[in-house]
Amino acid sequence: ISTIDIVGNKFFYNDTGEQFFLKGIAYQRSRREGEDFDRSKEVPYIDSLANITTCLRDLPLLVELGVNVIRVYQIDPNADHDICMNALASKGIYVLADMAESEMSIVRNNPNWDTTLYTRYTSVVDALHKYNNLLGLIAGNEVTNTKYNTDASPFVRAAIRDVRKYIKNSGYRKIPLGYASNDDPEIRKSLSNYFVCEDPATRCSTADFFGLNTYEWCGYSTYATSGYRDLTIEYSKFPVPIFFSEFGCNAVSPRPFTEVEALYGSTMAKVWSGGIVYEYFQEVNNYGVVKENDDGSVAKLEDFEFLKQRYNSVIPQGITAAEESAREIPKLNCSGQNDIWKANTSLPLIPSSGKCDCIYESFKCTANPANLDNDLLKEICSNIDCSEISANGTTGVYGPYSDCSLQQKLSYVLNKQYIEGGNKTELCDYDGK
Repeated sequence: ISTIDIVGNKFFYNDTGEQFFLKGIAYQRSRREGEDFDRSKEVPYIDSLANITTCLRDLPLLVELGVNVIRVYQIDPNADHDICMNALASKGIYVLADMAESEMSIVRNNPNWDTTLYTRYTSVVDALHKYNNLLGLIAGNEVTNTKYNTDASPFVRAAIRDVRKYIKNSGYRKIPLGYASNDDPEIRKSLSNYFVCEDPATRCSTADFFGLNTYEWCGYSTYATSGYRDLTIEYSKFPVPIFFSEFGCNAVSPRPFTEVEALYGSTMAKVWSGGIVYEYFQEVNNYGVVKENDDGSVAKLEDFEFLKQRYNSVIPQGITAAEESAREIPKLNCSGQNDIWKANTSLPLIPSSGKCDCIYESFKCTANPANLDNDLLKEICSNIDCSEISANGTTGVYGPYSDCSLQQKLSYVLNKQYIEGGNKTELCDYDGK
């Protein structure tokens, strides 16, 4: 299967130069409530690309839907993905994968980019880079989702910067890296500008693509009334490929998916590179197109037939890579901070495990790995100066040890408090923590 390249603000097949449009679906089963699993041996999430029985069972249904991309939200880097990835490739299906996981991600209300997350993200790269049908990797999903947490975005740009450098230094192919945003009109324009704008100091951290999770079109809406027209005008000169990383409002059920005709029609296809329907598996939020039965089989829901009809009836008309190369795509300058958008273009440090391990080994008082707690860190920092381990995405000020792991940062402040308090045992014991 051919790799997918980015030229200008569009995707193209590497071998033919034909434009590639995403006809995708989110493919991520959640663990059922009360489902038993051994946390000492299993990850707390389900890796959809490592479950051979499930992915081979579902492959004919994905083909029937007319899907050419699946989005998976959590990957176990230690699992074997060969069978599922190769089976998908044999049917022309690509994979868009998030690098975070449920318990290891950039948290919007307490963001950081540290050695633990760096190891997680780069391990996903190591696990998936060899597959030609890896379309791209997502560094963050709706991390900043309101005007009150825009300071989290610099940490995602730092992740893109460092993963890109890791890919290059590892000799891997140039894997596209991007971001998936929610659709908040108050911050949408500033947020998308932030991830693709050219800033001399942070040029290597720009996203290769941008996804928008949008649920504006419900039922039998229209191009104008849904807001799709306004979105298309807003992003008509966007410098990188943009697509709907999630779509499929379920206010009307079953979903008729009438937006598919507009999304892949002549007007929107000039701007948008398609989209990804949310989602394949029926969960409690009622967005699925199939329901998994207790015996392991699946039953098609009404949404399945509607989506199948829509996806298989549209053939978007694109251009060639050569034609796109001849076009001039304007770069975007960074719009800067304002009363609503407070993210700084100064980015967090590149995580350095060598530095962090070195300082950790010098401590006389260290945190118990079984009691790592951000609340405890905040409690201690209310009593002493913690600027050395602090990171602020609004001011762009990052302490020299802000890139260290939670255990190392907690140990840093415990050790500092212990020394400043005269090496008193109770200051290190901290109620057994």
